[in-house]
Amino acid sequence: MKLATLAAKDPSSRDGSLIVVSRDLTRAAFVDPAVAPSLIRALENWKQTEPKLKALYTDLMAGKAQHSFALNLKDCLAPLPNAPGFYDGSAFLSHVVRARRARGDQMPESAKKTPLMYQGVSDNLLPAYGPIELMDVGFGGDIEAEMAVITSDIPRGTPASEMGPYMVLFSLFNDITYREIVKVEIETKFGFLQSKPNSSFAPIVVTPDEFGDLWDGKRFLGEITVNLNGKRFGSPSGREMNFSFGELVAHANRTRPLAAGNIVGSGTFSNESKDVGFGCLVEKRYQQVIDGEKDLIAWLQPGDEVEMDALYQGHSIFGKIKQRVVI
Repeated sequence: MKLATLAAKDPSSRDGSLIVVSRDLTRAAFVDPAVAPSLIRALENWKQTEPKLKALYTDLMAGKAQHSFALNLKDCLAPLPNAPGFYDGSAFLSHVVRARRARGDQMPESAKKTPLMYQGVSDNLLPAYGPIELMDVGFGGDIEAEMAVITSDIPRGTPASEMGPYMVLFSLFNDITYREIVKVEIETKFGFLQSKPNSSFAPIVVTPDEFGDLWDGKRFLGEITVNLNGKRFGSPSGREMNFSFGELVAHANRTRPLAAGNIVGSGTFSNESKDVGFGCLVEKRYQQVIDGEKDLIAWLQPGDEVEMDALYQGHSIFGKIKQRVVI
């Protein structure tokens, strides 16, 4: 099942209107507001709403949905414009290894046992086709190609082995980062804040069955393709995800319950082989340092164009993220 959010007719509604989207992303149908006026309301009552949403999805795929319409993905908001929480992990250890090697250091053994994670901004999440408003070139703007799981209500302390039923939807997103501010904040030993502005989300969220054989119950086994200024920048695969989505959610959930609509990110997709490219600028810079290069790739510049996508059987799963950098 595929879902998305359009702007609501009522301008006072911050959460938009929920739609069901066809598998090929070309048609959609509005969900009856009595069932769920928005995605966050659907998630808050997931056991009741999921069967009704699936029934509408089945009708849409069969051409039987009443009042279906042609969908322009550029009209979509972030699927959850305002989420109750956003946690972002670092599930790919090759990213950590490159960072440490570039500094002449080694990855600590603890990193293999406990995922790194921070709590980020969860409101005013950005649409897939909106600009990346850089603010200041000196901030060191970067992209990060990631996937995330969106949860239903989870009791505190739920172990990873029991997390499956609570991981109800998945998304693709660009975790925009200010690397030069990271350098300052990381020295405080108190986590990211100003270095992590609002993230941009692909227009579509999906239930894991839409991944087909690219889903093993723990990881997405496909690739995220990243293009920068019309050229392939990377195609890292989820197969090398060291911590599963269940383990990431369990880490966030260890000492607190998570409300429906919480977003838990994978961290930048990263693979051991540099030949597949990269999901973020900083990791390419790490590799350039390791390789002895002196002219490092620049941080984001006004006019840069970024694309991210994930495919299954040649078709986009979530719809593209396609953004232009502006000041």
